[in-house]
Amino acid sequence: MAFSAAQKHLFYTEIAKLLEAGFGIRDAARAMLDTRLPAAQAALLKEMDHDLETGKSITDAFSKNRGAISDLEKSIIGAGERGGRLAPAFQHLADYFGMLANARRDALQSMIYPVVMLHLGMFISFVPALFSGEKSSAEVMAGFAATMLVVYAVVFFVWLGIRALLASATVNPGIDAMLNRIPVIGGARRSMAMARFTKVYHTCLLAGLSMWETVETSADASRSGLIREASRKMLEVLKDRGALGPVYVSSGAFPSAFARSYATAEEAGSLDKDFARWAKVFQEDAARGTKTLSVALPKLFYVLILLFMAWKIISFYSENYLGPLRDLEQQYDS
Repeated sequence: MAFSAAQKHLFYTEIAKLLEAGFGIRDAARAMLDTRLPAAQAALLKEMDHDLETGKSITDAFSKNRGAISDLEKSIIGAGERGGRLAPAFQHLADYFGMLANARRDALQSMIYPVVMLHLGMFISFVPALFSGEKSSAEVMAGFAATMLVVYAVVFFVWLGIRALLASATVNPGIDAMLNRIPVIGGARRSMAMARFTKVYHTCLLAGLSMWETVETSADASRSGLIREASRKMLEVLKDRGALGPVYVSSGAFPSAFARSYATAEEAGSLDKDFARWAKVFQEDAARGTKTLSVALPKLFYVLILLFMAWKIISFYSENYLGPLRDLEQQYDS
């Protein structure tokens, strides 16, 4: 069973807190089980404890449930485990899912009023037929219900199309670049991808993983076609033991300030500190971007609904009042 972003935020926060206090992962799991966790989380921890008992790694034990644990979580937990830095790894996940939970809560709250207005606007479009006596109240309600079913179906298929497009963007640089150019939406997407990339990269650096594995794991976790394309160039450079800074600067997949910062940090040997700072920056940027998006899209939706309602009202008066007046004028003139 999948967890919500809010549930994962609390889940990983508690694990990170216990690990920082010196608990082992199994002791932390048992301590959390004593706090009456939700059933799905308790089942995950019990299954993890059993798998660890049989000799499996923490990463394998956690990622066994693919419906609950994403590739991003597997990457960060895996890097933290191999480097003995599990507490920072779980804290990265707690921060990331806390940001997602806040963004989704804001989006849902901001959509309530526009959705109510949508239903009201669609209903108003049937009111003229009721007032004019063309249809009975039962016919009007039946027509309204049928129209809303069509609207729901259209919204559902649009949602499926958007999901398919976003999935394609994770491996297709062209689609990824196109989506990133959309005002407001593009900035939020790019910041989110960079937040995932920098968090995993930072965790891998702390864990002491090879640069090859660090680049590959971080690029996959970013879910960005542009970053994955840039990572392939980086891996070619690493084969020749070259510096990655020039690739960051020239690839166009990364914000210019970040790319320049990477190049200087690589020369100074301070990549771990630099990525800790950038992970925080991009998480804050992503939070601001999603907040702006959650405010802007409902407003646009609200304006469109108001325009539709205004058009229906004007059409009603034009057909029922102005039309007959024009007919009388024509009759008088003739």
